Amino acid sequence: MTNISLEPHVNNATKTIRVATISPWLYGQIQTNLSEATKFSENKYDLVWSILKELGRMLNIKYEIVNHTENQLGSFENGTWTGLLKLLKNEEVDILGIPTEVTFDHLDVADYTKPLFQSDYAILIRSPNTFTDNTFFILTAAFNITAWSMVAALVLFSGCIFYVICHSLKRNNEQQYTFLDACWVFCSIFLQQGLWKTPNSFTGRMFVSLWWLWSITLLAIYSGGMLMTLSSGRERFPFYTLDELAYLVQYSGYKIVTESSSSSHLYIKDSLKDNLKKIWHEMSINKKWINVSSFQDGKDLIINQPKTVLIAPREPLLVLAASDCRVTIVKKSLSSFWCSICTRKNFPLLKEFSEQYSLQK
Repeated sequence: MTNISLEPHVNNATKTIRVATISPWLYGQIQTNLSEATKFSENKYDLVWSILKELGRMLNIKYEIVNHTENQLGSFENGTWTGLLKLLKNEEVDILGIPTEVTFDHLDVADYTKPLFQSDYAILIRSPNTFTDNTFFILTAAFNITAWSMVAALVLFSGCIFYVICHSLKRNNEQQYTFLDACWVFCSIFLQQGLWKTPNSFTGRMFVSLWWLWSITLLAIYSGGMLMTLSSGRERFPFYTLDELAYLVQYSGYKIVTESSSSSHLYIKDSLKDNLKKIWHEMSINKKWINVSSFQDGKDLIINQPKTVLIAPREPLLVLAASDCRVTIVKKSLSSFWCSICTRKNFPLLKEFSEQYSLQK
């Protein structure tokens, strides 16, 4: 490890830094995180503590975990700061032991180290019902009832035309088929089976040949559908795109849930995307917006009210989804943002924290 000379105001004496975190994430597990977390951990909350552990070793720092009753990052409400931001403003703590979204709204009371990682906004919903295949054979699941009906109608229609062609060419020694046999010809072609007798005329053979070519194309589509059916998940989500979510909010009574300490509502408000503009219009004008005080409250709300979705940074939603199978994260991701370690204003080791972290990467 490279030795770095520190600024004059930083000496070799042991320094104590007061740290606060939020109980749902790491509070009560500080010793475990400090001893076991690594900077390669996929858990972003462990990542913050692994960085603090390494910085503590390099800068001769000890951490004092501050007990408090706050359960959210906080915001500026009614002329005062709430949550952990209030502790930073009052200088009751020096840093926050959680990854914090970098936002200009907090710069009046807090500073940030260099960004640690990039995250994004995600959508948490109540876990959908498992898809059940009610067809008699699983092999029919590749097409829906409409597609199968169209295939059956095409077989009957082609059989009718073939029957007329064969009877019209009876004088030219054409093979004769009953109407049932004529339909069975095309059913056999669809199932890639051979014919027990073939037409003699050029017209009849061309008609059957075109059906063979069409059946090959249909077989390829069927094979692709079967592959998707057997390999895809068995869950049906209420929406798969933001356009579908916007439609549900507009016309199906869905409501958007946000957590008061995150900036997800500001992201929706300031977005230039048409679908998010529609969602914000419904949230602000038609009151289809519920703002909760904690992520846990948001999770409980979407469990009890199916037509609600929680939009928030991905990391806390991953914790909620991992701890409760009744909720899940939609695969569609939203805009990304940067997370950092948040400190109080004029924190004397802010520069050293950023420099040392840059050297570790």
